[in-house]
Amino acid sequence: MRVTDIPNFDKLSDRQRLELAEELIMSVRSRESLPPPLLHELDIERRWADYEKNPSAVLSEEQFWKQVLRQRS
Repeated sequence: MRVTDIPNFDKLSDRQRLELAEELIMSVRSRESLPPPLLHELDIERRWADYEKNPSAVLSEEQFWKQVLRQRS
């Protein structure tokens, strides 16, 4: 289905279009079947490339939490 199939879609305001989009997303029966958002995939690819360039820059989970706790103190 395309937006051109929806009667009067071209007359909807931007807000109405966003509300419709939200309603459609909320109606998805199995969210696990949805692909991850493109921005998430791009961020993962960027982070992986950063890791491959400099694997020693990565923190273990234990190092990460120590750093977080240190910064909170």
